[in-house]
Amino acid sequence: MIPKGPVRPWKKLGVAYEKNHTIFTLRELRVEDPRTGKAWPRVTIDAPDWVNVVAVTDDEQLVMIRQFRFGTWATTLEIPGGMLDPGEDGLTAGARELEEETGYRPRHIVPLGVSEPNPATQNNRLHHFLATGCTKVHAGELDESEDIEVELVPVSQVDARVRSGEITHSLVVTALYYWRLNEGR
Repeated sequence: MIPKGPVRPWKKLGVAYEKNHTIFTLRELRVEDPRTGKAWPRVTIDAPDWVNVVAVTDDEQLVMIRQFRFGTWATTLEIPGGMLDPGEDGLTAGARELEEETGYRPRHIVPLGVSEPNPATQNNRLHHFLATGCTKVHAGELDESEDIEVELVPVSQVDARVRSGEITHSLVVTALYYWRLNEGR
C-alpha cells in the first residue's frame, strides 16, 4: 500500500534524453516518487515564456487572428501572441506581437494575469495583457513561416463565440477569462 500524506516534491535523478527543437527543449527525466522511492520516467518541455493580448479598438472591436494550427490540423480563431525574446519583458513582447501579427498598436497596455500553460509537462508561463485604444498603423510584419488573417470581432460577440465553440484555444479562453475578471463581470 502506498503511504498517504501531504504532497511532497519529487527528486530529479537525472536526464535520460534531451533534444533541442529550437522553440523548446524536450527532456525525459528520471524522477523518484517521494512516497515509495520508486524511479519513474517523466517528459518535460523547457520553453520560453509566452504572451497573448486581448486587444480592443476604440469602437469596441476585439482584434483577433485566424491561423492554421498543426496540432489540431485546423484553422483557429485566436488573439495575438507569441514567445518572449531573450531578455524581453512581457509587456514589451505583448505590444510587439500585437503589432507584428496584426499591424495594430495600442494606446495603453496593462497586465491581466499570468498562467501556466501546462504545468504537467511545461515549465513556462503565459503573460496575459489587455491592450486598449488599438489603431491600425500598418499591414503587419509576419514571420517568414506565419500565415495570419486579422479579424475584428465585436466585443459583444466574444462570449457567444466561446460558447459556440468557434473560439476553442484554451490559452485564448484563459486570457478572455482574465479580461472578464478585470472588468468586474
